[in-house]
Amino acid sequence: MRSELGRSVPLLILFVIGLAAGVWIFIAPWAVGYPTGSGWSPSVWSSVWAGAVLTVVSAVSIVALLARVLYVAQRADRDGS
Repeated sequence: MRSELGRSVPLLILFVIGLAAGVWIFIAPWAVGYPTGSGWSPSVWSSVWAGAVLTVVSAVSIVALLARVLYVAQRADRDGS
């Protein structure tokens, strides 16, 4: 079990960094002030979609990783290890 938890920590760090990067990419058009004419330019759409995809994938990965860690911990506790 300990090795399973030890392997999960770097993944958790990676997914949290991915989540933060996704949020930043998503809000960058407004935070940085991308130039906009009438409506959103392709660069704004690209940032919003890329940020949204990265944020969702990272968040789902964090939830899946935490569920796996809880499952392994519960199974180890049940088995008495």
